Amino acid sequence: MLAPPTPSDEPQRLEALDTAPDEELDRITRTASRLFGVPIALVSLVDENRQWFKSRVGLDVGDTPRDVSFCGHAILGDDALIVENAGEDARFRDMVLDGRRIAFYAGQPIRSLSGKRLGTLCLIDSRPRRFTEDDADALRDLATLAERFFHRLEAGNELEHRLALRTAELETAKRELNREIHERERFQRSLSEEEERFSTILENATDAFIAVDKAGHIIEWNQSAERVFGWSRAEALGRPLAETVIPETLRGAHHDGFARFIRSGVGTIMNRRIEITARRRDGSVFPAELTLTSNHLGEQQIISAFLHDISERKAAENLLRKSRERLRLITDNMPALIAYVDVDLRYLFNNRAYEHWFGVPPEKLAGTPMRELLSETAFERALQGEQVTFENLFDCRLGRIDVTTTLIPNAGDDGKIEGFYVLSLDVTERKRLMSRLEQEASLDALTELPNRRAFMRQLSRAITGSRRNRSAFALLFIDLDGFKRLNDGHGHDFGDAVLKRFADILTGALRQTDTVARLAGDEFTVILEGLDTPASAAPAVAAKLLDTLSAVREIDGRPVTLSASIGVALHHPASNATPDSLLAAADRAMYEAKQSGKNRYALSVGEPG
Repeated sequence: MLAPPTPSDEPQRLEALDTAPDEELDRITRTASRLFGVPIALVSLVDENRQWFKSRVGLDVGDTPRDVSFCGHAILGDDALIVENAGEDARFRDMVLDGRRIAFYAGQPIRSLSGKRLGTLCLIDSRPRRFTEDDADALRDLATLAERFFHRLEAGNELEHRLALRTAELETAKRELNREIHERERFQRSLSEEEERFSTILENATDAFIAVDKAGHIIEWNQSAERVFGWSRAEALGRPLAETVIPETLRGAHHDGFARFIRSGVGTIMNRRIEITARRRDGSVFPAELTLTSNHLGEQQIISAFLHDISERKAAENLLRKSRERLRLITDNMPALIAYVDVDLRYLFNNRAYEHWFGVPPEKLAGTPMRELLSETAFERALQGEQVTFENLFDCRLGRIDVTTTLIPNAGDDGKIEGFYVLSLDVTERKRLMSRLEQEASLDALTELPNRRAFMRQLSRAITGSRRNRSAFALLFIDLDGFKRLNDGHGHDFGDAVLKRFADILTGALRQTDTVARLAGDEFTVILEGLDTPASAAPAVAAKLLDTLSAVREIDGRPVTLSASIGVALHHPASNATPDSLLAAADRAMYEAKQSGKNRYALSVGEPG
């Protein structure tokens, strides 16, 4: 049997299923069995994996798998599914139910109120049979009766659900009403307590609290106001505010500002703190910070103010300003970029070096995105609290320079990273010096060829590349024949000239990709990489070098005859040779060539090791 496909509205269809048996449906299936003369009549509901028989006649099982069900196919259409002879239908040819082979099936879909097909009223027989249009109409009528049952059930469930929701809403509203009543009662109880606490707070506040009427006369004056201004509460009440706390030269501006605030309306609060110059009873003045509020008390407009003596803060700000000026003077004269960047990667501080490097004054960089070429990983690590140092190249007014940058995270009092400091140094000259020193340390001073140290480093790289690229290469160990005789007979200067000429012959006869080095004295080495057939190519190169040497007739005007002994060692990708073992193998082969008569080469036999 072919498994039925899944309807497109499967999730919504499954929500409407109810698989509990019911007597009313049993009457319908019994009627259908008698009316059509079939042994089996079912009300079948199809869920996600099975078909359930909510009512059944002539069948003992209560459910079967969905993928071997007629009903799974029947709910795919709007009208009845009629299979008069299952043996002739490829979908149902081998259908068996409760041990009995099914030959006939007729199933009319049953729908929910929303039109979703829940299952079928179906007829089943073990014998093929004809099913007329009148039979189909009768089956459709019985299915309609079954549908009404599900509609009533669905409507009842919906009504029950709505009643439950309405009951829950009423309970919620009741609880909310009780909560509001409780809150109102609590508020009324606390109001008088709050007024008492407010009076106590004002009286004991560290800041001066002053209240005046619309005309500017003092109507409230707390203990801090007595301490700050030197007027007792009894002396201050009723006095004009301006004459009591404002210097005479500033009273005109005070009157204008006070009038504007009165016109601004009741309930006004100056959200920004304003700074004024206040006057004490003894005539001394001090900086103060003021917050004003305007309200009505009955018919009277009241203007209240908290006033805070900020003399100490101003002194600290002045000290901080001087400290910042000193810090600016120091950082502006340092040969490095110094900056502070917030978590949004915008500059908050830059020293004067930015103008020297980029042509932009530091004050114009405030709030702008960073100019440095930082990697995303670098600043993410810094914002996570890690100090990061890295190098990169800058294109700036100084040209292209090498820069070393260090990012230093800055955490607030709560430990949260607020940004990071940036320190960038121009290390171009230092890197050039280091490169020159490195080059000098790697070159032979006489021949300007790589020295033994550089050669061994290159040999190690050649071995690694051979294994990685699965390619072979050759190493030549070359010793100049009779050099001691030339050096002793003609002097060291002539010996040096011979070595330099020998070096020129080697580099001139080889490819640019080959590595020529002087190990020591008259010993030279050559690394031949990129050879297709090293076993034949390396000896050919050795022979070429010997021929080139033999063609030399004079050096510095003196007649000479040059020859060399060359040892050849091959390295294959599978070899376990080390740089030292490979060099030793080539050295041994060189001695074999020298003992065989000089002016010749010898190939190392066996694996270097």
